[in-house]
Amino acid sequence: RYQSFEELLDDLRSITAGVVPDEIKARLRRARIAKRKRALLYSGAAAFIITAVLALSLFTRRAQAVGSVAVLPLENLTGDAEKDYYVDGVTDELIGHISRISGLRRVISRTSMMRFKGSDKPVPEIARELGVDAVVEGTVYRVGESVRLRLQLIDALPEERSLWTETYERPGTDVLMMYGEIARTIAGNLQVKLTAEEEARFAKARQIDPEAYALYLQGMSHWYKLTPPDLEAAQKYFESALKRDPDYALAHVGMGLVQAGREQMGLAHPGEAAEAELNHYLKALELDSNLPEVHFAIAARKTWGEWDWAGGEASFRRAIELNPNYAMARVYY
Repeated sequence: RYQSFEELLDDLRSITAGVVPDEIKARLRRARIAKRKRALLYSGAAAFIITAVLALSLFTRRAQAVGSVAVLPLENLTGDAEKDYYVDGVTDELIGHISRISGLRRVISRTSMMRFKGSDKPVPEIARELGVDAVVEGTVYRVGESVRLRLQLIDALPEERSLWTETYERPGTDVLMMYGEIARTIAGNLQVKLTAEEEARFAKARQIDPEAYALYLQGMSHWYKLTPPDLEAAQKYFESALKRDPDYALAHVGMGLVQAGREQMGLAHPGEAAEAELNHYLKALELDSNLPEVHFAIAARKTWGEWDWAGGEASFRRAIELNPNYAMARVYY
């Protein structure tokens, strides 16, 4: 740098007169050399930082990509314990939607997860017990006609680390679209690529009557208990859901499952129950041919109700194709 303004003015006068003194030339050469040195220094520092970051990531990253997931039973923040059926139903829906991601190696079933409802076990301990890499936990809150979910995706092993947190609030009519959006977001955060078919399936979820949806969830909460009184209660809820929305495919599946349970328990004549069961499944299939639950139900009907091994296998395969992590379909298949 110039040591004084006088030196600067002298050089400016010389240049204005068309003369470039040797001292200026030398100074310019020194400046160019210093600039190159700084560039080399900065590029070297940048290379060192990049190398250090890569090395750190190699030593700290998981030995295996996150590919197995468990959805912990969501917490009921509605302030009403009688709404547990709804919160449990939302947990089921999330498990079902995430299970449809073929890029995941394994998604833990509802049956395995419900034993952790209200558990205070640390997340890493639950993950080790289930043999999964990641865990989804969260809360459910109903605000008037809307449903609010706050979810967190946790990389559980070797120690707990949050990968993603988000709050969703949607009208009750749009909950199925919300589940699809959540599944896509979780796949992205786990760096799992969705197939074109999965992208389309998640994106085209239809709107639903919120009351019919709540009635369906109540019906399923009773059906899971599989006692004669609970089957009666489940049927009433499914019938009420279908009165609200006659084209609700899952409610038709629920009606079919009730008939299957009644036949299995000897509460109905096998022939009559089988016919009513199959009619509901066929109606559900007509309404939504991409519903894994209806293909699974038809597979069970064909296999143990009609001894149609080939037809049963085809339906099992279709259910698993639509939902690769459908635990019950795999068990029965």
